[in-house]
Amino acid sequence: MALKEKIQGQKTVRDVAIEAEETVIEEPEVKMCKDLCFPLIYKNDEYFALACEIYDAFLEKLNITTTLTEEMIREVVLKHISEFSIPKFSMKNEIADFVIDNLLNYGPLSTIIRVAGTGLNDIIVNTKDYIDVIYDGKTISTPFRFRSEEDLKHIINRMLQSSNRKVDESSPIASAKLPDGSRIEIQIPPVAANLDRDGKPGSYITIRKFREIPLLFESLIDSNMIDLKMAYFLLKAITGKLNIVVSGGTSSGKTTFLNAITRFIDEGDQLLTIEDTKEMKPQMPCHAIRSFETRPPNEEGAGAINIESLLRTALRSSPRRIIVGECRGPEIVTMLNAMNTGHPGSMTTIHADDTKEAIVRIENMFLEARPTANMTFVRSQIVSAVDLVVQIVRFPDGRRRIIKISEPEKRVEENGVVSMLDIFEFQRSKNVENPMDSSGNFRAISASTRSITKMLHNGVTIDKRIFDNDFVVTKEMLVDELKQFHPERMCGWKAHYMAEIIQSSYSSATGNLIERWPNLRK
Repeated sequence: MALKEKIQGQKTVRDVAIEAEETVIEEPEVKMCKDLCFPLIYKNDEYFALACEIYDAFLEKLNITTTLTEEMIREVVLKHISEFSIPKFSMKNEIADFVIDNLLNYGPLSTIIRVAGTGLNDIIVNTKDYIDVIYDGKTISTPFRFRSEEDLKHIINRMLQSSNRKVDESSPIASAKLPDGSRIEIQIPPVAANLDRDGKPGSYITIRKFREIPLLFESLIDSNMIDLKMAYFLLKAITGKLNIVVSGGTSSGKTTFLNAITRFIDEGDQLLTIEDTKEMKPQMPCHAIRSFETRPPNEEGAGAINIESLLRTALRSSPRRIIVGECRGPEIVTMLNAMNTGHPGSMTTIHADDTKEAIVRIENMFLEARPTANMTFVRSQIVSAVDLVVQIVRFPDGRRRIIKISEPEKRVEENGVVSMLDIFEFQRSKNVENPMDSSGNFRAISASTRSITKMLHNGVTIDKRIFDNDFVVTKEMLVDELKQFHPERMCGWKAHYMAEIIQSSYSSATGNLIERWPNLRK
């Protein structure tokens, strides 16, 4: 039956939408963030129903034996849509996108990824009716939704298919990776206990989206995540092969920061990364990087390969430096041993809210793995292995900042906690009128001795005046240090279009990144 004939002689959703348009429907107000705009068909129930009707009718006519491409589908869909009196001209392409995304991609989730662009951090699906996004560090409620729980589960199965995973009532939790590298977490009923608007249990999806264009160290400075003095010290710390633990909460930017500072690892240092799900993109030459990724058990519960197993095999693979994406279990023992025995400059991240708490967290993980270990021995292992703890915080206004850089000391405080020497600190302003305000000042707190000694041992000198708050680290001083680390050395980045990528990807009201950082010119 032809699409036009199907709807003749009956009052369809399309007619209702047109009538509603004539009476000027007030579209629900949706909180916006910068240039994040939502399609009309999701902001109005009648428009959404019209898109669904066109999609259903299109499926009825579709010859499923035909090999489909997005270009072919768009051409045919636009031809069919032209037969309708669409309430708003702009909706024509929106409906075409709706059909294509539901037919070939991930439904509204693909639309969100396309609309949000590089500002998208996470997508959070809470049953079919509620989809939030974390955009530029801020959580935003959106009008996107799925038509039914069945549609949502269909998209879930399509997402898991690319990783050869599945989810059902007997195994209601799944972790996987999309073809673009995004990490997904799935939970379905009965473990997903929320009810949708129809009063039925609904499924959850969390998508962690990663930047296609890596965040450069210079952009961390421009965004005030660190100041020039901290940046100078960290650059020296990486080249000086200090062992670093990056601490922070979820979505605080730990992995992004790790990626940015890998640019200062010497090309001759073979780097080996180990992660549950591959997120890191070290900013080094391809020949100097090897990446390992864990494997979950198969359907019979066998064949799992965990981080600890990968870390053990990594130590036999001649790495100079090791980065474990996140330590959260028994692998911390092997990681500390690696830091202590011939792998200087290794790094990892953990979840903690303060540098001192990070050390306590490491202690607890060690004792969970080795319950009979002597606490004095555990602390001596930690203090000798970890040179610096860098604390990152995401503030309520979405801004991420390094709030503290600390150095473990070889003494224990009266409360039984390892003493920490705070070297740099971000002191937040107390704005009573606006508690969301994250403005403040970076300050040097103490002069480091242990870190400087190890840097010198590895052939790196540092200007000790940076620990004096009256001394100013100029941009020119840092640019001179950065010149030897041009981003063109990054794996997968071709020198001939490096400048073009930087100019198009890092622009602001103050000009593009190359104008602000002449060390990036080639």
